[in-house]
Order: sequence, then structure tokens, then C-alpha cells
Amino acid sequence: MNVFMTGANGFVGLNIVSALQAAGHHVTAFVRPGSKVTYLEPFGVNIVRGDLGNPAQVTEAMRGAEAVIHTAGNTSCYRRDLPLLSEVNVRGTQNIVAAAIENRIKRIVYTSTTSTIGASNGKSPANEETPLTGFRARSPYAMTKLLAEKAVLAAQAQGVECVILNPAEVVGAFDHSMQWGRMVLAVHSNQVPFIPPGGGSFCSAADVGRGHVSALTLGKSGERYILAGENVSFSHFLDMAAKAVGKSFDVPGTRYSWVYFRALLQEKLAPLVSGKPIVEPYRIRVFGGTYYFDSSKAQEALGYRSAPLKQMLWDCSDWYRRHRFIQ
Repeated sequence: MNVFMTGANGFVGLNIVSALQAAGHHVTAFVRPGSKVTYLEPFGVNIVRGDLGNPAQVTEAMRGAEAVIHTAGNTSCYRRDLPLLSEVNVRGTQNIVAAAIENRIKRIVYTSTTSTIGASNGKSPANEETPLTGFRARSPYAMTKLLAEKAVLAAQAQGVECVILNPAEVVGAFDHSMQWGRMVLAVHSNQVPFIPPGGGSFCSAADVGRGHVSALTLGKSGERYILAGENVSFSHFLDMAAKAVGKSFDVPGTRYSWVYFRALLQEKLAPLVSGKPIVEPYRIRVFGGTYYFDSSKAQEALGYRSAPLKQMLWDCSDWYRRHRFIQ
């Protein structure tokens, strides 16, 4: 199948490209004009540069495709970035949808996030029907991704099959943008800034990639599918990361509450409070809660399975070794 893909040069995107090629699909990767494609080029896919904000460029680049996987997006959680988030996540997605309709594309698979799904703070794993409430519902990232989901699903009225995938905390190879890999590197260099008190659902990047391939043919139009994995505390994640990199780390004495408070002041009162937040204050607040997710629906419909946390952390650390992020 000829697949048109956005975000192919990103962390999750590279894992999707790898899975697409392993399944025998042909990929056209639509990337921004100035994007680095260092890790994408070795795959030998057709790389087309253009702007998601330019409908004509998107429509032209999509010609000849049979399906679309739309993974590109902005992940900022700063409210000041809402205009950019809206431009990329919402209007960019609307342009993808319009181009798909123009090109008579059969199916769109959209990479969303569990940030658009509610959680019960560790009481029981959330599923696709759990409503998003509380402070997470006010995240500009979550708000724009929800609007993007609606834009994709609206294409069904024009005869396009639409599937939404909601990955949780992705860990694995190709994490050049330092998502959870940042914590792996912090463990390796013994620079863990604090121990988050909460927990999350960690999923294998390679299996998330394969989940996208399955969604091209097995996903039911109009449905959302959570791609999650092991539900564990963040402290357990750090302990497992230490084993993966073969290093121990000193448990920092800094309290979580102080880290969050300082980051909030650095954001709200800059430049009166020196320094930059080590992580966005919103994300630090998320670290204080426990957000577990259930992948049963994806397991049944897509055949999705996530590798154990030990394996995904090894995949991440091994990729970092091979590409000299760590020695």
C-alpha cells in the first residue's frame, strides 16, 4: 500500500516507518522544509518537504497515496503556545483531512494521545470512554488534540474511513527528541532531578509502530484505540532504566512539591525568578498523579501487544549507545 505520512522523522514516526516497511508498504514522508531527516533518510522512503499550513502543498504531495497516517504535531503544554498548537495540531490536521478528501483517500489513521482521555488517578485503568476532566482537560495540548480528533472523524461524512490511536507514554528506539529517553539519559549520568510520586502507562515504541500498521486494515472507522502497556510507578520506571543502562543513580533529596512550585514560578514570573523549568510545570503536575490505561480494545481489534518495560528500556538505551548519545 502507498502510505502518505506526516511526522515520519519524529520519535514515534520513525517507529511507524520501520513497521510500515517491515510490512511491505511504500511510504511518502511529508516533512517541514527545515526538518532534520538524519534518522529517516536511511529508510530510503520518498521524502517530500512542505508546510502543513499550505493546503495546496499537502494536496499535491498526497497524490497517489492510498492511505494516510498523520503523526505530526506540536506537543507543548505552555498556554502561551496555544496559537502555535492550534495552527499545527488543528489547522494542520484540517488541511490533511481536506487533502485526503480531494485525493479520494480510503483511510486516515491519526496519532493522538492519552492526554485526550480521562483517568481515575490509579484506582483503575482508564479506557477510551473515560471522559477527560480536571486540570488535564485545560491543557492546551489536550484541547488542540481533541479538536484534531474531531476534524479527522468529520471526514467520515465524505466517505473517508478514520481511525484514532491514543498512545500512552512511549519508550524505545529512535527517541532523538528526548521524550522518556531524557530520563534514561538522566539515570545514566546520575542527574535525576527528583523522584515523581505518581505513575503512568508505558508502551513500546516498536509496538506502537506496529499498531499503526494494523490500524490501516483492522481498525474500525470512527473508533479510538488506546495503545498503552505496563502500568507502573515513575520510581519503578527509573529503577528499571538504571538496570537497562547498567548504572546506579543517587536518589535526589529534592521534594517533588518544591520542584513543581519553583517551575511554576519560573514560568509565571520570568525573568524575576531565575532559570528555566527543568520540565514544563504542567508535566511536573502530571507526574504527581497516577494515570493508568487499558489497551484491551486495541488488543482485541488490532492484535496490539506491548513489549515489557524491560525490553522497551533496553531498546531505548541500546539505540542511544549505537548513536553515541551515551558511551
